[in-house]
Amino acid sequence: MIENILIVLGIVGLTFITWWFHFRKHMLLSKRIKNCDETLLSDSGLNIESVFQAPPGSLIHPYIIINEDTTTPPSIIIND
Repeated sequence: MIENILIVLGIVGLTFITWWFHFRKHMLLSKRIKNCDETLLSDSGLNIESVFQAPPGSLIHPYIIINEDTTTPPSIIIND
């Protein structure tokens, strides 16, 4: 009887520990996003695709630097 109680307590304890680490990881991630932590982009434990929000059909190109020159369309000059 005591063995069954210990087994149940062990299962409940492991479930709680798993839930706690999962909850803590999400809370820390939310805090880092809220604080605009730039290390999120280089953290090997995170999936970058889930961090970025882009329109449907967009592609992620690793190791490409995005700046204003690459995102601004060229000006079109129309001569009369």
